[in-house]
Amino acid sequence: MITRFAIRAQELLWTVRLRLEPLDERGGGRNSDEGLHIGAGAIIAGTIAAGVGAFVANRLGLLDLN
Repeated sequence: MITRFAIRAQELLWTVRLRLEPLDERGGGRNSDEGLHIGAGAIIAGTIAAGVGAFVANRLGLLDLN
């Protein structure tokens, strides 16, 4: 049976381990590419939103030049 003390000790060891892991040599830290992923996701979401908006506008006839 795992006691509360054993669980807390394991949590403490994981916390220390995560703090002591080697940092990314490129200078940004462990999650230096996180901003890149967020930016790429925003661009993809914007592209999808623009495509859906254009599709809806076309179906409503708002894009007709006549």
